[in-house]
Amino acid sequence: MVAPSVREGDDVDVSYAGISFEADMTAEQADELARLMEEGRPTRPEGVVTALLVYADGHGRLIAVWRDAETLDRYLAEAEVPRGVELMRKIGLEPEVRRFDVLDLG
Repeated sequence: MVAPSVREGDDVDVSYAGISFEADMTAEQADELARLMEEGRPTRPEGVVTALLVYADGHGRLIAVWRDAETLDRYLAEAEVPRGVELMRKIGLEPEVRRFDVLDLG
């Protein structure tokens, strides 16, 4: 599972949290993942502010921005499988998962 972000002693105010799901994929798999993301939008986990899919040079990255670290950490602790992993598995991929802080969202 993904370790929570820790910024103890840091004076940067982190308002949002992010998680990415990355894997090499074909353009067809990226299109199917985009379709699955659109289809699943009404049932996104509560706390997701926005999600996007970036695809370039045979590599895809699904990024979800959460309203805060506590909400994301609680979801990760409770979810059997994170949504991004679930979606990527539907297209035959096992993603690399990364957790990060989002310092600004415009």
